[in-house]
Amino acid sequence: MTFTVVEVAGANFRTDEASDELNTEFMKRLGMRKRYLPARLALSRSLGVPTPPEPVAEGSDWGKTIKGDTLFGTGVTLMSWISIVIQHSPSSDQDLRSLISIVAAHWRRGILLLDADWKQTGEDISKFVRRLVEHAELPLSGRMSIGDKASLRPGFASSGLVSVPIGEISTDVSTGADLEWILNGSGCSPHSAIMGGVGSGKTRTAVAILKGLRKRAPLPIIAFDFKGDLATDEAGGGYHLESLFDATVIEPPRMPIPLDVLSLRSRESIDISQAASRFRESFSRLKGAKLGDKQRDAVYEAAERALTMKMPCELRDFQSELTNVYAERGIKEDGAIAAAREVCRFPLFVPEMKPEEFFQRSWIVKLPPHVVEESRSIVVNLVLDALDQYLNSLPDTPVDGDGSRGMRIIAMVDEAHRVLGTKLPSLSNLVRMSRSKGGAVMLISQSPDDFTGEDDDFLSEMGLVAAFSTNAPSRNATRILGKAANLATLSTGQAYVKRRGDPSARKIQSWKAQ
Repeated sequence: MTFTVVEVAGANFRTDEASDELNTEFMKRLGMRKRYLPARLALSRSLGVPTPPEPVAEGSDWGKTIKGDTLFGTGVTLMSWISIVIQHSPSSDQDLRSLISIVAAHWRRGILLLDADWKQTGEDISKFVRRLVEHAELPLSGRMSIGDKASLRPGFASSGLVSVPIGEISTDVSTGADLEWILNGSGCSPHSAIMGGVGSGKTRTAVAILKGLRKRAPLPIIAFDFKGDLATDEAGGGYHLESLFDATVIEPPRMPIPLDVLSLRSRESIDISQAASRFRESFSRLKGAKLGDKQRDAVYEAAERALTMKMPCELRDFQSELTNVYAERGIKEDGAIAAAREVCRFPLFVPEMKPEEFFQRSWIVKLPPHVVEESRSIVVNLVLDALDQYLNSLPDTPVDGDGSRGMRIIAMVDEAHRVLGTKLPSLSNLVRMSRSKGGAVMLISQSPDDFTGEDDDFLSEMGLVAAFSTNAPSRNATRILGKAANLATLSTGQAYVKRRGDPSARKIQSWKAQ
């Protein structure tokens, strides 16, 4: 380093004007009287992210300055701040000018992340403080309760048979007998598809199944919520899955997902090539991407370059390389460039956690209708792909003496018709191949017709298929559940269900109106 502690103490530190105004706003929000207090909080928030921040753009208007000994303190405190900032920088060879620039960039990123946290927590100070504590704990234990610590062990899997009721009541309409579904027994499948029209109770039944599962095995969940009712809303409604699974609720882009979603198994060329191919397949499913042969090859090359040169690699790195590839090849901008620009318009991911950390915790990812379609699609596509690669990196879960196979994680997609039909490779892989790795997939959709876009044997991999009342044509319901399954005649709270191994579907009473 080419500066002294005394020089830092006397230097003027600042960030861009817009971020400085947000810093002032946080003084009001948190009841702080000193400008350096939210600035320190912002620096801490940014330094908790493993990747370096984007520099403040040249030509930006600058905010007010804060002296180094005011911003960082004096003595040991000042030296500690300098050490942390330098340790977080790409190079330890810094001069005073570069240090001031780095601090400006951290201050800017941190205050923006704090603003996202503030909005995500409903502008409630107590919830906001808890969110900051969660970010401080991410590398350790997150929000899991004492009873859930076992699931933090790498490779943790449940033991023993996991059998759950199919809904709140779960009785056979014909016999009155209680009915349960075994997820992990010999010859069983832990995957489920629950279908039904609006208001039929399909999500209510799915949540009841998850409650039964949670009682029997402390598994984490990754849930995609397109309606916004899986977690508790501001009015206190919703299904309270965040309480049931001790889950963190995220709503990108308001709050980026803290996952290194493009993480590699290794830096070997074969793993980079495979990762580039997977990304291309996920990207090609975006509405409007329209990838022909030239575009597919360009997307692959851009992904391969970004993954090779950047660690961790982020979506904006791919966008930058795709622009370069198009320029080098003389290709005019098209749907692929537009789609890349759209998915990078908002901060959807922040690479704070590796997949092996992220998927040991529970998350509810809210993707309500006001979030743009491209953002919702790329979030689901890439997170499912990361989950698929994570599970495939693990050894098979053990099989107990009773034939039950250990379970590791549940992936739930509500309103799954938004994903079904795209033939997303990661979703198919999770359904067809994750059982031996401890994965369980739950898909909640509106109609049996939603599954027609998938391969013919997609539903045959399900351990449970349940269908509530719907006005959809009977052809696909008959194919899935048999000729006797007339969904239009079902009463409130009733469903036809078929478990793997059942000779035919059964009519059950899943729930009753109060």
